[in-house]
Amino acid sequence: MRIPVLLTSVTLVVLSLMGSDTSNSSAERFVAPVPFGLGSVSGESPTRFSSAYTPLLRTCPSGMTMQQEKEAEARGTDIPTKCKGLDGYVVDISYSACSSDFSLTKGEERISLAMQAGLWKQKTVEWRMAQVGSIAKPFAVILRVYEYSGDDLCVGTGGKIIGESLIVKGLKGFEHIDEEVKVKGTPNPNAKARQLADKGYATTP
Repeated sequence: MRIPVLLTSVTLVVLSLMGSDTSNSSAERFVAPVPFGLGSVSGESPTRFSSAYTPLLRTCPSGMTMQQEKEAEARGTDIPTKCKGLDGYVVDISYSACSSDFSLTKGEERISLAMQAGLWKQKTVEWRMAQVGSIAKPFAVILRVYEYSGDDLCVGTGGKIIGESLIVKGLKGFEHIDEEVKVKGTPNPNAKARQLADKGYATTP
């Protein structure tokens, strides 16, 4: 007659364990965004997100020697603007008659960002950072870009500004991050752009 008592005890233990598992299942089985990053209770370090910024200045160096600059000027070639970014990236702004071409370069790698007016208005590039443990690395950039009405000389980058957006571009390994947030009509567009970047990091294939 001791078997039923034993079975009852085992049942109570199992039910107790099941109740404990249910209360923690969302933390243990699903890594979800939280205010300070991503994390789990499985022993892995949580991922914390933050931002860093690169000022965009027309006084950034060209990446050319003085002799090369003189030769370029003699040929009538526009001298590029290269602002040092993070993790070896350079914010590279090259020019044509009507436009400035924004991109990120790192060795042979090139990530196209946007084509803007020759007299560009951007002030910074925002780098979205992911920190695991003590190491923080950039995985995406956010750049404000403008839409132009166009004119007879410059179809896509001339005339008045008629709109602006925040573009979100993933760096190497995060190329699937490619978003745009319209500034007009979007409450706190900067926060929305960061949210999209962080979501893309969390869903990296």
